Amino acid sequence: MLRWILFDLNSFFASCEQQQDPSLRGKPVAVVPTLADSTSVIAASYEAKQKGIKTGTKVGDAKKMCPGLILKTGNHRLYTEFHYKIVKAVEDVLPIKHILSIDEVACELIGKEREVETAKKLAQQMKDYVRQQVGSEIKSSVGIGPNILIAKMASDMQKPDGLVWVRIPEIAEKLGPLPIDAIPGVGRQMKYRLNQLGYFKVADFLKVSEHQLRKHWGNIAGLRIAKELQGVCLSYRERTQQKSISHQHVLPPQLRTT
Repeated sequence: MLRWILFDLNSFFASCEQQQDPSLRGKPVAVVPTLADSTSVIAASYEAKQKGIKTGTKVGDAKKMCPGLILKTGNHRLYTEFHYKIVKAVEDVLPIKHILSIDEVACELIGKEREVETAKKLAQQMKDYVRQQVGSEIKSSVGIGPNILIAKMASDMQKPDGLVWVRIPEIAEKLGPLPIDAIPGVGRQMKYRLNQLGYFKVADFLKVSEHQLRKHWGNIAGLRIAKELQGVCLSYRERTQQKSISHQHVLPPQLRTT
């Protein structure tokens, strides 16, 4: 059964810049903290990503990778304005249960909304309506799943402009082949440590007991992730005791929901 829609904005900061300034559309854009080669890219448009530029790329390297790269200094006020417009548009389609970050929101499905065809229709309507109301450059990838973790992983599977759903019986088939760093919260160091323990794909987590995964993970987050990878829907309080979704772009404390 599908219970959550995760709405994820694609290349959000760069998309806001392209929406605000039509001259940037279709061109490689990188949002940076300052116009210095020693700093790193905060966000890259998909045109820039096609050249290999991504979040964390040094600006000096990015310029070499893409000589025509356009640099824009980050404008948090602009991104927050777009955030509010997007939130309003999403809520015209379905109430938002949790604002996870400035570029991600989660909507809980109830009743017949949990049926696959209805959930897919709502998700597509959400994508289309946001672009209609906010702007053509505001693209999204949407994941639908039995819990927020799986919905998040589904949203990452097809970018840009994707729509992926994963039901509980499909977890092993759809998520199993993915590398372990497809699990939110598995960074470079965690990936290395888990590789040493024999975990390389999501399927490797599905083969072990909850107790073993908790032990290998190193804290109780492993137990929670083990349960969520099986399709269990934990309460938001349970799943936020240890952060499972790593957000690069977050809202100021006064703008967050709990």
